[in-house]
Amino acid sequence: MFSVNGLTQDINVFTDPNNRLFMFDSGIFTQIYYQQTADIFLGNDYVCFIDSKGDIFVHHDGEQTLLGQAYNEIYVTDNLLVMRTANVIRIFDRGIKHILTSNATTYGHGDSLVIFQDAIGGYLKYYYQDEVREIAMVVGDYPMGMGEIGANVFVYKDNAGNSSVFWQGKFYDLMSTNQRVNYQAGQDVVAFNDPVNGTFAVFDNGYILDAEPQHAQRYQCGNNFIYYIDNAGIHKVYREERVVELGYDLQNITVRDSVVMFQDVGATKVWYNEEVYQIFNETVTNPQIDGGIIAYSNKWGGVSAMVRGKEMEITRQRVESFRLHGSTILLQYSQSAFSVWWNGKIYDY
Repeated sequence: MFSVNGLTQDINVFTDPNNRLFMFDSGIFTQIYYQQTADIFLGNDYVCFIDSKGDIFVHHDGEQTLLGQAYNEIYVTDNLLVMRTANVIRIFDRGIKHILTSNATTYGHGDSLVIFQDAIGGYLKYYYQDEVREIAMVVGDYPMGMGEIGANVFVYKDNAGNSSVFWQGKFYDLMSTNQRVNYQAGQDVVAFNDPVNGTFAVFDNGYILDAEPQHAQRYQCGNNFIYYIDNAGIHKVYREERVVELGYDLQNITVRDSVVMFQDVGATKVWYNEEVYQIFNETVTNPQIDGGIIAYSNKWGGVSAMVRGKEMEITRQRVESFRLHGSTILLQYSQSAFSVWWNGKIYDY
């Protein structure tokens, strides 16, 4: 019995048959709530849960904080919890809760930042490292394009056709054009087809570089890498000015977190850290990806995983369900039997 959304590192949670909420944290199980919960969200070092009355609590560093008493939307990243209630935007960041605005029109978020437009004056603003700063006054609603906000970067476009990228507290000019540009942002990278120079360009560590001399057919960013199909139809991955070719005619491509998973002539392969690995021993079903790990159901009804390039069996024992979060895999065998895999070891509850 567990309902979980989001990403974690070394924590996981589950609800026992008596509706008590337990947290696994680096090898130790702790009861953190005593009554039924309506929903649960996980971050790197916090657990957010909604109690039976609808109140929103965050458990962090052994303490519980009331974040609000109603919400419309909750979004979870590794480090930020972002909550909207009507036009109010609240966040929980490293143990501290903030109200960013009470008059939001549109907003978006990454792992370390939030971008929003305030209805009062139309100002576009961003939150980063405990501060809210203004970008510009915008007439009408500012269009926040899909893919333009990454974990630690975002693309800003003004009315004159100028585009820039925010990264580590500064704005870097990208280009000036009235043509439509499809920006895709990752953790600290941005990819785009440059209509001025006709190249496939990337923003990487403060610099704009041409990854290809011609436009890419398709592209998507992960954690500091860019998957793309070049003009000739070759699937490639760019990372730190190095390119790895994955092949032609690949199927079922998934770009998430630190990996690219794909099918190549029926074989399941994984790009991770500039290397390509093949999963030999299993047909990958019900895959979950997080923290450089791919967990999936094995032929015994248990769970196997590709852990940062290494294929391993987690358990042959049949599970009712499992959930991967960061570096942990929660295994539920029955209504009352749980285990957590972490750092190569199984911890039984």
